[in-house]
This record gives sequence, C-alpha cells and structure tokens, in this order.
Amino acid sequence: MSKTFKIVLGLLVVASIISAVFAVIGFMGKEREYMKRVVLEDKLALTLKEKRGLEKDLETVKTAKEQMETKIAKFEEKIKEFSSQLEEAKQNSESASVDLEAKKAELAKIKADLDNEKKEKLNISKKLESLQSDYDKVNREASKLTNEKIDLEKRITELQEKQSVNLDKIVVNSDERDNTGQAVKPVMQGKVLVVNKEYSFIVTDIGQDKNIQKGMKFDVMDGSKFLGRAEIDKVYDTMSSAAILSGGKINDMKKGNVIVESR
Repeated sequence: MSKTFKIVLGLLVVASIISAVFAVIGFMGKEREYMKRVVLEDKLALTLKEKRGLEKDLETVKTAKEQMETKIAKFEEKIKEFSSQLEEAKQNSESASVDLEAKKAELAKIKADLDNEKKEKLNISKKLESLQSDYDKVNREASKLTNEKIDLEKRITELQEKQSVNLDKIVVNSDERDNTGQAVKPVMQGKVLVVNKEYSFIVTDIGQDKNIQKGMKFDVMDGSKFLGRAEIDKVYDTMSSAAILSGGKINDMKKGNVIVESR
C-alpha cells in the first residue's frame, strides 16, 4: 500500500468523523428547539385561556356599569319629578300637608338610593379599570409568547435545512414470536428529555418517526424502579409530550429516565 494512498485514506476517515460530529450537533440543536417550543406552546395556551377569562369579566363589568348608569339617570329623573311635585304641594292648601310629608319621605329615600347607586358605580368603575389593566397585561404577554413561538419555529426550520446527514432509523425485529409461534408486537422504548413538574408532563425523544400515536401509554422507569405511567398527548416529528397519569411520581422523574410502552 503506497504512502499516498494511506494519506488519502486517513483524510477520508477524518472527513467522515467531522461530518458525523456536525450532524450530531445539528440534531441536538433541533431537539433543544423542539423542547423549547413544546414548553412555550403550553405556556401560551394558559396565557390565552387567562386572557379569554379576563375578556369575559371585562364585558360583564362594562354591562353592569351601563345598567347602573341607566338606573342613576332614572333616579335623577324621579328626583326632578318629586321636586316639582313638592313645590306644587307647598303651594296647595294645608289639607295637603300629609301628602307633602309623604312626598318628602319618598324623596329622601330616593336620594339615599341614588347615593348608594353612585357608590356602587364608583366601585364598578375601579374594578373595570383593574380588569382593563390585567387584560392589557395578558394581551402583551400573549403577543410576546406568540412572537417567541414564531421565532422558535423559524430556528427549527433553519436547523432542518442545514442538517446534511439523516440519522438512521431504528430497525425492530419483526420476526419476534411468542411460545405459540405467533408474532409479538415489539415494545417501543425511548428516553425522557424534559420533566415539567409544574404542569406534570414530560417530553420524550420518540415522535412520528417512530410511529408513536396520541393516547399511547408508557411506563417511566429509573433503572428497574417504576416511577409512574404517562399518556402521549402531543406528537411531533422526532419528539412528543406525555401527561403523567394519577399516581405518577413526577418529583422523582428526571432527564434520561427510560420510557417503555405499557402492555
């Protein structure tokens, strides 16, 4: 074997190693962006839900304020009416004094009711201002999260376009059979990428590329220790998120735990 051939062969090996390293780096970057996107989508969903609730409360308070203003206008109209009647009664004979006192009492009651309605209107106005402030804050947060999501999606697309080497797909032996000679469906396995203890869900490294489907259940294992069961609720190209079912030890779960398809 000539010296030149050995040098060329060595260069080819080094080039192959460098290409593989860049492919792995690109894949890891893509997975991190997918993970951020999943967490961001959940946070955006909660923020939009809070926004809808505030919008409903805001509309209710606005309606109450309008009704209160209508009632106040009616009370003021009644005051004018009774004031006019009072002046007319004063000009009548002394025989109308009893009716006059009744009118005064009714007028005093209406004035008291008007004061109460004005206080209630003030309280509603303050509540309306507070709700408007909260609504504006949620609107800003929703816009910020939407922009962050769009940015993440662009970065993921760029990573996909730059990735020059496709990872080999996992090949499962389809000829595995049980004691009766019938084919046994292979057990799907993967790993935990992220554990979200606040919202009780995990992100896994298996997705549509492994034929995973929404609703599939997996056992979360730490070695031989069973930590709980998770149900797939969102599926992406190379990853998925799963909600931890009741009884699961979410506080004991961590990145790197193995997930095994439940049977």
